[in-house]
Amino acid sequence: MRLPATRRRWPLAAAFCFLPCVSCVAHEHIVGLGPTGIGQTTVRQYYIFFGLVRLNEVNAQNIANNLTSYTIETEFSFTDLLLFPLILPLTMSSRTVTVKT
Repeated sequence: MRLPATRRRWPLAAAFCFLPCVSCVAHEHIVGLGPTGIGQTTVRQYYIFFGLVRLNEVNAQNIANNLTSYTIETEFSFTDLLLFPLILPLTMSSRTVTVKT
């Protein structure tokens, strides 16, 4: 027995409605007056056990060369999304940290 056309299209319509809700997670922290120049450094931070244990230390203050005005952006970027299937079997995840000076 076939379902009516409206019942077959419902899951597709629901997925289409929730598509704008999906985005990359990003946080921005402004220190001092924010970035005053054009410098930008990007590093990747890795976690194991799905984010419970940090594998490497990313120190934004050292990256900013001890300046007093900069912006820190942490995000789950498109590159992290591409890495996700490769590192997921190892229970790892990553986040991109960008420091703008």
